[in-house]
Amino acid sequence: MKEKLIISKFTLLVLIAFQGFTQTNYLEQSWQQQVKGMDNYFLTYQFTESSNQLGHSFYPWQQTNYQVNGQIWYNSEEFSKLDTLKSGKHVYTSKTVLKEAEMLLLDFGNKDLTQITTNFFEDQTYKTARYSPARILNYFVSNKISISNESDQTYAIYETTINKTIVKLHINKHNNLLSKLVTISDDELFGDVETEYIYSNYTIIGSLFVALNIDIKKINGKILDQVRLNNGEITDGMPSLLERPENYKLTDEVPAQIHITTEKYNDNIYLLELKHTDDKILIVEFTNFLLVAEAPLNSENGELIIEEARKIAPMKPIRYFVFGHYHPHYLGGIRPFVQKGAKIITSKQNMEYVSFIVNAEHTINPDSLQIDPKPLVFEEIKDSLKISDGKTEMTIYFIGEKSFHTKDYLIYYFPNEKILFEDDLVWISKSGELKKASNRQAGLFNAIKDLGIEVKTIIQSWPVKDYGVKTVIPFEDLEKSVSIK
Repeated sequence: MKEKLIISKFTLLVLIAFQGFTQTNYLEQSWQQQVKGMDNYFLTYQFTESSNQLGHSFYPWQQTNYQVNGQIWYNSEEFSKLDTLKSGKHVYTSKTVLKEAEMLLLDFGNKDLTQITTNFFEDQTYKTARYSPARILNYFVSNKISISNESDQTYAIYETTINKTIVKLHINKHNNLLSKLVTISDDELFGDVETEYIYSNYTIIGSLFVALNIDIKKINGKILDQVRLNNGEITDGMPSLLERPENYKLTDEVPAQIHITTEKYNDNIYLLELKHTDDKILIVEFTNFLLVAEAPLNSENGELIIEEARKIAPMKPIRYFVFGHYHPHYLGGIRPFVQKGAKIITSKQNMEYVSFIVNAEHTINPDSLQIDPKPLVFEEIKDSLKISDGKTEMTIYFIGEKSFHTKDYLIYYFPNEKILFEDDLVWISKSGELKKASNRQAGLFNAIKDLGIEVKTIIQSWPVKDYGVKTVIPFEDLEKSVSIK
């Protein structure tokens, strides 16, 4: 009896050990249910898509919605898409053809194919998961990605990195279907950005499970897109949507050529031109400190501006950083200024948005604030804020909605010089007849009149490149444009 008990215990231990070695391969099971056999045929679906985009909107997080309809064809390696977008009376078409080693894209409103870089092509491995996870599941299985120790009782999680983007599959252990795909990538403004692709409403077509509902949570859940598939069927091939150019090839990324020039406008005002971003930066030198206005797009440009400021006045700290409005060309480089201890001048309505950007993690592409964090310090502006050392004087005015551009708009006035610096409101041609003022131009003119300030010259931040418009504008030109009926 004792011997039988020992044998039973031994057998049990063997069975437990064997089960450990034969742990369920949830990734393989998911691939078998959602992809296996697709190299012999294609699936095609019609789809509707609600896409929300951030842009140069009136206030932070304001979204523009686009309703798209189209059709997709795909298998484990190939993907094609034909979609239409309506905007007012106009209808725009986009075509995509993606194969194992090439991608053709005719984007909305374009007449020529988009030049595809190697990085953009590699990203499609997971970006096509917006419509189907077949390619990304096939990629994980082909590369034998192991299960992650992040897995729990509900989800088997598999993780890899594709072109500097962390990609995680969450496979439901109860049905072996992909529930969620998560990507974490670097965004130059928002830092480490998480995107979730959530799959639901699975149906069976042929022998495969297909998720008909795909919800996409972008920018750490701030924005939601939705894709809905319908009318699915099996097909032998894909239509020929685009013709491959004779000399087709993927191209390498071409880094921007950094080009900065500094102009000493007078004893206290300096204008930096960042030609690679198309922006003019304002630096004001006071007796004991500097003020910097505008920093475009990303931390790298912010650091470049700080370097130039040090050349102007090596011993003076940057006490203030201010941006004319929240769009990336003026706010994007804010983080290095926080790291250097500058106070951020802004209206109360922007504080949450600025805090989101400044407090964002930048672990994928660390900047100085990520490496050496410093607290965010605000200087609130209400109607106006005067900055003076008794010699040099400037006043920042809040004109907001009067700009007809954004709700947070600021302008900078130098009473001694009668100079006004603003971001992007005046569009007056260098040649030809003066045209009637746009709403933005008229808005600036009316704001100046309402403030009762005398302006002789307007200096504009954007653009720097020669688009045939003035960026140093006599006030008389603005006044005349407003009077044109």
